[in-house]
Amino acid sequence: MLHDLRSPAQSLTLLTDLISDPDTEVEEILRDSCTHLARALDLLTRVVNPTPPAEVGPISVTEPMRFIADLHHAGRTRARLELSIQPALSAASGIERHLEHALLNLVLNANTALHAQEGGLIRLSAVGEGDRIVIAIADNGPGLPPDIAESLFQRSGSRLGLFVAHELVRASGGTLSYAPDSAHAARFVISLPVWQRPAARSPAS
Repeated sequence: MLHDLRSPAQSLTLLTDLISDPDTEVEEILRDSCTHLARALDLLTRVVNPTPPAEVGPISVTEPMRFIADLHHAGRTRARLELSIQPALSAASGIERHLEHALLNLVLNANTALHAQEGGLIRLSAVGEGDRIVIAIADNGPGLPPDIAESLFQRSGSRLGLFVAHELVRASGGTLSYAPDSAHAARFVISLPVWQRPAARSPAS
């Protein structure tokens, strides 16, 4: 992330040299550099000074998922991340910062599993299924042995991130489960209820 911040900053300092070249589209370079710098600064600010979690309420899962995808890309990890979000998803019931933190732990867990693998791929997706919003985090790594899968979300030094993710999702009224697509790939599923608008109170007689 610091590399991403430094690159556009350096390009801005070179504008005096660029201006002397009549064939250079200075305005376009300046616009792109400022956009990139603003995005990197926003990511860094949100990581260093996260917004305190609010109470459970209606949230869009799109923003937290895009935030985590941006962090992954800024981290320049070997694994590639694909983001897929069903259009026009209903609002979920949850806590946005809890969802961000849970997704971050799960994506970091996938990156760890893929750190030595060529062609590592993480798929982050969200779809609506009835009265639930289902978010899946899957990778093409080696998967987990069955004996470990049964105790994944228990408090453990080696799997503390999974325990924290599980508790954060639970605090939002959702569930986190391990549901591999096949015997050779890991897949975690977050299920959050669709937000139901509270019924209007009837006027006092």
